[in-house]
Amino acid sequence: MENLYWKFHGIFEDIYYYVTALPRFILYWGEKSPLNLYTFVKWNIKKYPNENAFLFNEEVLTWKQASDKIDNYSGVIRSLGLNKGDSFALLMDNRIEYLLLILAAVKSGSIAALINTTVRGEGLRHVLNVANAKAIFIGASHLDKFNSSLSDEERGNLIIVGIDDQEQVPSDIQDLTSLEKNSIPCDEVTTTFKEACMYMYTSGTTGLPKAALITNERAVRMTYFGQFLGFNFKQSDVLYNTLPLYHATGLLYCWAASLRAGNAIVIKEKFSASDFWSDIQKYEATIFPYVGELCRYLLNSKEVPEEKGHKIRRISGNGLRPDIWEKFQERFQIPEIREIYGATEGVTGFINRAGRPGMIGRHRSADKIVKCDLESGELIRNEEGKCEKVNVGETGLYISEISKLATFDGYLDSQASQKKILTDCFKDGDRYFNSGDLLTLHENNWLSFADRVGDTFRWKGENVSTMEVAAIVNKAEGVLDANVYGVQVDNTEGRAGMAQMNVSESFNLTSFANHVEKNLNGFQKPYFLRLTKEMQTTGTFKHQKEDLKKLGFDPSKSQDPVYFLNGDKYEEINEELFKSIQSGNVRF
Repeated sequence: MENLYWKFHGIFEDIYYYVTALPRFILYWGEKSPLNLYTFVKWNIKKYPNENAFLFNEEVLTWKQASDKIDNYSGVIRSLGLNKGDSFALLMDNRIEYLLLILAAVKSGSIAALINTTVRGEGLRHVLNVANAKAIFIGASHLDKFNSSLSDEERGNLIIVGIDDQEQVPSDIQDLTSLEKNSIPCDEVTTTFKEACMYMYTSGTTGLPKAALITNERAVRMTYFGQFLGFNFKQSDVLYNTLPLYHATGLLYCWAASLRAGNAIVIKEKFSASDFWSDIQKYEATIFPYVGELCRYLLNSKEVPEEKGHKIRRISGNGLRPDIWEKFQERFQIPEIREIYGATEGVTGFINRAGRPGMIGRHRSADKIVKCDLESGELIRNEEGKCEKVNVGETGLYISEISKLATFDGYLDSQASQKKILTDCFKDGDRYFNSGDLLTLHENNWLSFADRVGDTFRWKGENVSTMEVAAIVNKAEGVLDANVYGVQVDNTEGRAGMAQMNVSESFNLTSFANHVEKNLNGFQKPYFLRLTKEMQTTGTFKHQKEDLKKLGFDPSKSQDPVYFLNGDKYEEINEELFKSIQSGNVRF
């Protein structure tokens, strides 16, 4: 009966997609389309000039006030010497200025490079160089990290504009507030559907972060999925967003989609489980986006009266695991949950509109789940050299056909772009986007997420490149060789980073912890260490990982000492600490 129930729901989803959603998609698509994110702002100014648009702490902006700010910021951007096609970096926590600067960039024809706020050291230098940023708008609290990551010469090549946040902009740096007062708004610059409006960074499968090209077309496409397949915003909705705005889910799929309806967004600087439900009640929020970890944090927090009797009508996001889905929905009385799957640079995505726990949506003709080596992700081709689709109940690599409608814009690095394209998969000359993800096919074309392939794993909603982390870990004093992988931790989503390391006598845990804090993002850190005298390698000197993943961080299964990054210090794991970590009593 259950399969029959979801079969009918699946049929309804297909009907909705082909009758309601797809025609809207086709109607606005084409290289001559005039749509961009600023277009939606102009619509809202005409229809809802005095309605609330942005709320942050005690600050409130109407659409008219927001429009004036966008005009001023576009003038600031132009006054800094940034012309059409020039890029600037945004490095700050969630706040109104972040969104308004993005919209001002679209209006002025410049390109905003959205920097992950946890990036530091070599990674920060890399993302700025890749984007060829001429300027940076930076929150004052991030200046110390910025200054320590770049040389005097590198900083001197950037125009630095500070924004007050938890800290004040120092007097020796020009600040946005002062520049805005003297700005002269610039005229809107005409851009095409295929031109870039921003860069978003993704770790990919290897190496340092890559800058994904977000064209006007891609940005509008994501608003389409977010509005017509995901949230279905109404102008009366209040969106509560705690997700980082440098991510596609929080920025494009969620907020930018809400631009179509003209509803208000409540911006939270950072996610706080203790503030969450009181904020929901305070702002009378009706919708919020999520990632899996957010839901688990809320579920693990103590009950509060505000979690009941709210006005939330729908939530949507990715990573809500089936083991907590129904518990979460029941405890917090969420009427609708719409799980999504997609990638910032991906060709297509999935949305589970029916609310089936654990599923990411349904398989359609352009999407293929193909047989592969589940460890390496290498395609398994038949005697004719073509791919074979998996059967129901099997797991395979998700690939999606690249076409005129389903485009792959790639990265600033053209070589990295080519590595994501598979050819001759089903017929000579065809081209498919390699997602790097393993999906499982269920009856009636339902799909669930299985895992990442190769040398990546997911932690706290981020893809972690083991090669990138190992390269930085190997630079630490006393580290001779490092093998980085992800291990399963009870009561958490994804895998936490672990490093098996061969070290010299000069190795010191305190200095290593400082190296990790200085050079790695929060989601990249090796929270567990295994110090060994001999590394396990294959005959071709490649690190062996699978056995180590199975051993995890249980000290009883290891002859080597195992350590845990507890706060800012590594401490050796004993049986008591191991149980505390597995029970969820120790947070990280």
